[in-house]
Formats: sequence, C-alpha cells, structure tokens
Amino acid sequence: MKVSLKKHWLVKPAEPTWNGTVSLSECDQTFSLVHVPTIYYYRLCHDCDTSIIKTSLSKALVHFYPLAGRLRWIEGSRLELDCDASGVVLMEAETNAKLDDLGDFSLSPDYSISLFPRVDYTIPIDELPLLFVQLTKFQCGGIALSFAISHAVVDGQSALCFLFEWARLALGEPLMSAPVHDRKVLRAGEPAIRPPTFEHLQFNPPPLLIGKSSTEYEKKNVTKGSMLKLTKNQVEMLRKKANQGRNLEDNKERSYTRYEVVTAHIWRCACKARGHKFEKPTNLSICIDIRNRMNPPLPKPYFGNAIIDVVATGVSGDIASGPLECAARRVRTAIEMVTSDYINSVINFLKKQEDLSKYQDIHAIRSEDGPSYDNPNLAVTSWISLPLLGLDFGWGKEIYMSPGIEYDGDCVILPGNEGHGSLIVAIGLQADHGEAFKKFFYEDIKC
Repeated sequence: MKVSLKKHWLVKPAEPTWNGTVSLSECDQTFSLVHVPTIYYYRLCHDCDTSIIKTSLSKALVHFYPLAGRLRWIEGSRLELDCDASGVVLMEAETNAKLDDLGDFSLSPDYSISLFPRVDYTIPIDELPLLFVQLTKFQCGGIALSFAISHAVVDGQSALCFLFEWARLALGEPLMSAPVHDRKVLRAGEPAIRPPTFEHLQFNPPPLLIGKSSTEYEKKNVTKGSMLKLTKNQVEMLRKKANQGRNLEDNKERSYTRYEVVTAHIWRCACKARGHKFEKPTNLSICIDIRNRMNPPLPKPYFGNAIIDVVATGVSGDIASGPLECAARRVRTAIEMVTSDYINSVINFLKKQEDLSKYQDIHAIRSEDGPSYDNPNLAVTSWISLPLLGLDFGWGKEIYMSPGIEYDGDCVILPGNEGHGSLIVAIGLQADHGEAFKKFFYEDIKC
C-alpha cells in the first residue's frame, strides 16, 4: 500500500490555556515514552473536510491542554510536563488503495502500518509532540483516522475521553464532560507517607530465556501483529472450560470473567507456540485501571494515567500443560491484589526511589524501538469495557477500529466490532511463533 503525505500542521489550542509545569504522578512515571497507536476506518466520506478536523482539534486542546505540552527529564530520571501550548501534529495523506483491499481488517496491523503516524524518537523529548494524528483518504472515498498518543501522559480511558469529546466538537456539539487535570492524588515528588507494605513483582527484572543474559537476540527477530476473532460462543466455551468442576453454587466461588479466561488461554497458547522448556519461568503483565479501586475513587474524568501493572508468574510447562483453570486462577490472583492499600503501597514504593531509571528500563522506557515484553513474557491489556466504538466526526460511525500492535509479547483484548459478546485478540509475536500461536489458539477452543 502506497501512502503519500500531502499536508501537515502543528495545531495549537484555539484559546489561551493554563501555562505551567505539572509534576507527573508515579503512575505516569513508569510507562513507556512511546506513543500508543489506534486507528478507525470510515466508509464513503467523499465530503470529508480536513479543516473541520483541524478546527475542532484546536478547540479540543483548549480543554485537554496537557496534550499540547512537552515532556522533560528532571532529577531522579523522572518526568514533568510543561503545559506550554506548543501544539500537536495533524497530517493529511492519500493512498492509491481501497478499503476493500484490507479485506476483513484481520491482517491490518502489518498491511496498514503506513496508515499510522510515524513518531521520530530521535527528536529531543522536550521537542517531541505528545499527540500525532493522521487522516488518510482512500481512492474509494473511505478514510482512516489514526492517532498516536503519549502513554507517559494518558492511559486508554483518558485518551478515549479526549477523542470522543473532540468528535463532539467536530459535530458542533458542546463538551459532555470536562476533564479533571488535578493530579494531586497521584502526584510525584512528595515524601512517602509510609513504607510500601506489599511485594511488587512488577518492578523485578522479568525472566529471560534459559541460557540468555539479555533480550538483545530476541529484539532482532521480526515481529508480526495478528488480529484473532472470538465469537461469543467461543468465549463462553472457554469460560465453561475454566469453570468446570468449580463450586459456583451459593456464591461460594465466583465465575471467571471473560478477561480472565481469554488471558489465560492466550498465555497457554504463547507458551506452547514459543516452544519453551518445561521449567522456563514466564511472566504475564496485567494492566489494572485503579480509578474505582482507590479509596476514595478518583474522579471519573481524571485525565492522566490511572493504571498500574501487576504480574502473574508461572513455569511455562505448568501453564501450557495444565488445565485452563490453573492459568485463570493465576490471572485472578494477580488482579485481586490490587486494593486501595496495594495501590498506595505501589505509589509509596516509587516515591521512595531516588532514581527511577532501573524500573523504567525494565519495560524499555527509553528504547527507540518501543516497549517489548519479549519471549518468554507477555502483557495482556483489556479494552473490553472501554467505550471504543461509535467515534463519529461527521462521517457516521466507524466500520472498524483496532490498536496498532508492533512489539513481541504485546497483546490487547477488545470488543468485536460486530458486538454481541464477541472479542478480538490483537497480539504481536515473533514471526516464527505467530502461525503456531494461531493454530493452538483455535485448536484449544475445540477441545
């Protein structure tokens, strides 16, 4: 697919905004500096007016002004955000392809990589925009609207809040919910109130392949993204399989959720596809939204990162050969650790660190190639409950949306575009492991 960039703009807030420096929270400090990509496809938009996108984006930045700022390093390998209204990048592009060339979009993470904004990480961080937008017009009149948003500033929930409010402004509608920019609850730089009270495995170096002293060899292997569909019946089949033999009567045990069983299934299939030795340790990183887990809860429109990672651990042989229920139990145990006390312990643990670089480097924070969880590990993020669909800028609702998946071991579970309880698993794996993973992924559902 040939994509040609036609125009680009540096879009700034339409009105003067608050100007000053924001200390990022501990929840912001340990996430990758890379920009998280997402893409939406729209059918037959011959009347698309880029000026409406540009104008409404400028208006949206008045309310979401941190996105128009710039990051900078401060003492202790920490970041702060300079809200200086420097602006975000908007690009207009054209392609000689048609939307139908993408088929059912299941191969789009690789085929359509040129539809995503490309971020140049050689630019000094204090000059690097936090948001890139690319609008690509297809020969058939269709449109791809893609975003790359800095994960050091916002999480998925906050990013979606911005996108949907921006879309409302593009339609001439008022803002539905103003973002909350007060990060005092999670603010960095203050002395810890008390020492951490839990063990935080997510900050330990992840296991390497047996006989390896680093991940450099793994990073050289080509990674491919895949989009794997699960029907509602297939998801329920996995739940039934994981819950089989458990005492669910009288609420003595709680049924495993869709996320728990699908994540367990992905973990098992990855261990098989990667051909691990039985005794190989493997980590599963799980991203948890803490907005409603804190006491008191954070404001719903809190704009920033309100997520933390927890880790489920195991031995590859046990994960791959054991019943699905065993892997699902490990996933649930990790998730249930995340109470308000646990969250405060994580925050205090990070606040006590004079230098955060060793914890940031675990997830390749400064890597120009982006984060990589690397064989033998995995990270599975849930977008199941996020309001992903229905993003309308005046062209009607999207016909498809997906994240951009480029890195080994990175995985997102999102709702199927047709709804009705279906799911899509977007996963990046080394090319040598991808086909084997697909084979196990669907074979194990039939068992």
